[in-house]
Amino acid sequence: MATWHAPMLRSLFLLWWAASIHAEYLKYKDPNQPVEVRVKDLLNRMTLAEKIGQMTQIERKNASDQVLKDYFIGSILSGGGSVPAPQASAKDWMNMINQFQSSCLSTRLGIPMIYGIDAVHGHNNVYNATIFPHNIGLGATRQRIGIATALEVRATGVPYAFAPCIAVCRDPRWGRCYESYSEDHNIVQAMTQMILGLQGDLPTNYTKNFPYVSGKNNVAACAKHFVGDGGTQNGINENNTIIDLEGLLSIHMPAYYDAIAKGVSTVMVSYSSWNGVKMHANRRLVNNFLKRKLGFKGFVISDWQGIDRITSPPDANYTYSVQMSINAGIDMVMVPFDYAGFINTLTSLVKKKVISMNRIDDAVRRILRVKFVMGLFENPLPDFSLADQIGKEEHRELAREAVRKSLVLLKNGKDSHKPLLPLSKKAGKILVAGSHADNLGTTILEAIRSTVDPSTSVVFSENPDADFVKSNHFSYAIVVVGEPPYAETAGDSLNLTIPEPGPTTIRTVCGVVKCVVVVVSGRPVVIEPYLSVMDALVAAWLPGSEGQGVADVLYGDYGFTGKLPRTWFKSVEQLPMNMATWHAPMLRSLFLLWWAASIHAEYLKYKDPNQPVEVRVKDLLNRMTLAEKIGQMTQIERKNASDQVLKDYFIGNILSGGGSVPAPQASAKDWMNMINQFQSSCLSTRLGIPMIYGIDAVHGHNNVYNATIFPHNIGLGATRQRIGIATALEVRATGVPYAFAPCIAVCRDPRWGRCYESYSEDHNIVQAMTQMILGLQGDLPTNYTKNFPYVSGKNNVAACAKHFVGDGGTQNGINENNTIIDLEGLLSIHMPAYYDAIAKGVSTVMVSYSSWNGVKMHANRRLVNNFLKRKLGFKGFVISDWQGIDRITSPPDANYTYSVQMSINAGIDMVMVPFDYAGFINTLTSLVKKKVISMNRIDDAVRRILRVKFVMGLFENPLPDFSLADQIGKEEHRELAREAVRKSLVLLKNGKDSHKPLLPLSKKAGKILVAGSHADNLGYQCGGWTIEWQGSSGRITGGMSKNTPFSPL
Repeated sequence: MATWHAPMLRSLFLLWWAASIHAEYLKYKDPNQPVEVRVKDLLNRMTLAEKIGQMTQIERKNASDQVLKDYFIGSILSGGGSVPAPQASAKDWMNMINQFQSSCLSTRLGIPMIYGIDAVHGHNNVYNATIFPHNIGLGATRQRIGIATALEVRATGVPYAFAPCIAVCRDPRWGRCYESYSEDHNIVQAMTQMILGLQGDLPTNYTKNFPYVSGKNNVAACAKHFVGDGGTQNGINENNTIIDLEGLLSIHMPAYYDAIAKGVSTVMVSYSSWNGVKMHANRRLVNNFLKRKLGFKGFVISDWQGIDRITSPPDANYTYSVQMSINAGIDMVMVPFDYAGFINTLTSLVKKKVISMNRIDDAVRRILRVKFVMGLFENPLPDFSLADQIGKEEHRELAREAVRKSLVLLKNGKDSHKPLLPLSKKAGKILVAGSHADNLGTTILEAIRSTVDPSTSVVFSENPDADFVKSNHFSYAIVVVGEPPYAETAGDSLNLTIPEPGPTTIRTVCGVVKCVVVVVSGRPVVIEPYLSVMDALVAAWLPGSEGQGVADVLYGDYGFTGKLPRTWFKSVEQLPMNMATWHAPMLRSLFLLWWAASIHAEYLKYKDPNQPVEVRVKDLLNRMTLAEKIGQMTQIERKNASDQVLKDYFIGNILSGGGSVPAPQASAKDWMNMINQFQSSCLSTRLGIPMIYGIDAVHGHNNVYNATIFPHNIGLGATRQRIGIATALEVRATGVPYAFAPCIAVCRDPRWGRCYESYSEDHNIVQAMTQMILGLQGDLPTNYTKNFPYVSGKNNVAACAKHFVGDGGTQNGINENNTIIDLEGLLSIHMPAYYDAIAKGVSTVMVSYSSWNGVKMHANRRLVNNFLKRKLGFKGFVISDWQGIDRITSPPDANYTYSVQMSINAGIDMVMVPFDYAGFINTLTSLVKKKVISMNRIDDAVRRILRVKFVMGLFENPLPDFSLADQIGKEEHRELAREAVRKSLVLLKNGKDSHKPLLPLSKKAGKILVAGSHADNLGYQCGGWTIEWQGSSGRITGGMSKNTPFSPL
């Protein structure tokens, strides 16, 4: 693409080509027309009344059939607690929305309305929905709950959620502080990933700054409240944020940069003011900065009666408020009751030219753009098949996991060598006390009762007296206290104390018996006066309905992983106190941002999951012999992995070459049994270091019978589908935790035999496809350390960016050939995807067989060690390709000692041997003892390998999870593959005459012919790397397996 010139213009089809399938009719009703064409066509047909109707959002109670039709209403909402009926079901919601939508669709132009609702921690207005922890807890350790929330919101027919709140709360006295992820804008920025969960992942051809909604299971998101709402004086809600422009842009604005980059559809304006100017009237920030400077192309919506509050008192001059808000850049106004007054006032102002027609058109253009992007014109009505998604077990389990990961351990033991936590499940009698122990959902009390041993007596008393506590001889007590529920201004607090009888309960119980105090609150509260009497202290934030997550961690089934998302003060006199204002008084805070106590006294640090990864790596590395270190650097083929070999050579890694399987048509359980056996051998060695099992998964779990086979990368480059999550789950379902994927080569010559493994000739597309890494490894946490490897959990795998670097640019497309290009060309074409992969936490990088300007990449110290590791700061490990170091010499293996020396000194950490492991280990050992290869180089390699193993959780969960076996080829994944196929197809020609298209074909025809070698050959259809290295021929409907020689990866 970057070499377009006259001959290029004679190419058959240029990059991004696609033919038109329909002749024009009503353009705005044609889903095949570009969104902007549809918007323009519809806007040109609209009257002023219809346009202003689109700008009006009313409360559901006022949305009669007559009102919707007479005023051409464009949007409806549910205010807090506004429901179709008490305990309304999903179908009740859908029936109501159906009725509203039918009224809107019956108007002259049939423009669908958008129904919006708050969904700030799950679908929180709806009976039986999953209630996730509030944002303050998710900021402690994030869970991507956006996908589940979107699905439950859609399950009630609602396509628009007023979420996420990306406020940066700088003062915990603010009553909405629990809606903020953190006082640290970096954490809040990271949490904008929630937008991708709600709206779906961005496509490769995404237009910068435009709104985007992926499909019918997603919702339009709303970044709120623009801007500075978390910085008001003294934390008073809707107050004035006094800060200079630099401070506003560096603290409160960054999350909006990220939200817009992620395609957020709408932005809601804040009630607050900036330096005395109400945000609802702030043309400088809304119109000039958000829309013009940042280029935001979605629509801006007011808050509930937000324009009324421009004046003080509210609604003192409504005409002025309408004028100021619309001219400031607000596109849709949440009226929500006096719609007639708003519409009439705005109409009058337009007719008087106080508000220009251009401003109205801009607002309506943005609203229509979002509606088209949401697919409302094609699918305006609710999908009743989603009704059972509300509160589904999978979502509740996610909420429980989110609770576990949000808990922050603030204190554990009055003596650090005698921790109270984890609690014993088997105790004679225990006390549970406090106002928050038995209130809503799966309560903490219920969770405790279901967790402890049946022989343990659990006694609950909300506020027991001292005599009761003393006389019962409890083994320990759990006191659960905190703040009462509140929202918005009602939550503003100048003292931030736990209300009585909470403090009394703490003093009474903890003064008599060993106790852990669990604080349930939306922010840090005053706890210092009682801290000395407690044995342990846990911040649970507002955990939602799944209290079992609290018990999971208190009793040690899961470790504490959460860290403070904001600073915990000693007294309110210190406020505001946050990260950016650290100074001497700050160090007198009770707990600093990112604080977390240790749950165990030191034993073997590397075996303690609560120790930082780098501490564990250092501890283990210091215990290892040279033989154990070199064993970690060795990866062998599964056929050679006998129990004796694994133990004698301390082998750290095993792989399956293309087509190497436990048995023909091996099941998931066959794979897991094999890996179990290998892992058991490795765990029985002196230090018990688990091995990593790796396998190719280049378009699904392609070596495994019955797995889902996705389109090859060349098709995904045409229109991407995020198949990483499904691939990771199917790979994990065979017990494999490491996938040699994705391939991020930039194929510059289609004669290359691996071109189908490349997403595109355009490095921008390949860069975008590194999003696959997040699918495989999981989304990065808020406290992610830059350039470090990351794997989210047991359903994810370590990914491998390959093949470093320039493998797609070899001369004449000859595989493993020489890439001749200057450094600038290499860095601008072939390297950018690696920048993105490292930024996304890729765990490993595989080196290419190819050369760069005559230097074999497996021996290229300049690029591997100096550039990839030092310049780019990559902290994962670098792995060779299959027998890659042998090919440094020509012919291969001509001087093996030289090849080992050059490859290890070039920066390769793990060598894919895969057969002559003894030769490699002996040669490397000899080179180290002769000091040809330094001990520092060996330690660097092993440090990187161990780092990845700890990050993967292999020390805690080394064995396969047999409960995942049924994930292989599951219907949901096959449907995803089918969708990926649909979206990968590119229409290159349609009809000899553009007015007589052949497609779409008629399903009803007398007789049709299907011909061609690839029409009935699944093997051909799937291509290489399918069951076997070179692929297969035939109708391999479930997959097939033959005995084939092992071949390069």
